[in-house]
Amino acid sequence: MAESGYNWGAWGFVQKSGGGDWDDLAIADDALPYSAAISLDGKAACIISLQIVEDNTGAVVANSVTVVILGDTDATNYEDLPGLAGAQVGCPYKFTITPVQNDTVFAVFNVDPKYYDNFKVVILNESGQELVTDVRIKTATIPPAS
Repeated sequence: MAESGYNWGAWGFVQKSGGGDWDDLAIADDALPYSAAISLDGKAACIISLQIVEDNTGAVVANSVTVVILGDTDATNYEDLPGLAGAQVGCPYKFTITPVQNDTVFAVFNVDPKYYDNFKVVILNESGQELVTDVRIKTATIPPAS
């Protein structure tokens, strides 16, 4: 019988816009880091994991973090990046996560290759605190039937 299920790869770090792994990246309040372009060409599924750590230095967490997925039309022109102070322009896929004082928050979400061939991950930190973040990716393929 031919194999027809999802073949999941290993978890790996998303690459930052300036290069390097998105691993233990400190994000200041009101900062707006984003990933390098991520291609889902030939992929059947994609999962992104996000880890947010607030280390209990400074004031209490006062607000949330907005996670945005920026789609593209030609691997060059991406949707507008979200602005600071909550100005979100042209971003249909976004959600918020509330960091927890002196704790780690995890989120896992999917980016469907049916709708996104290439995309970027953006995090807008409006929590009032510096946060340390990791962003990982895991993709799957489906082998052709034989």
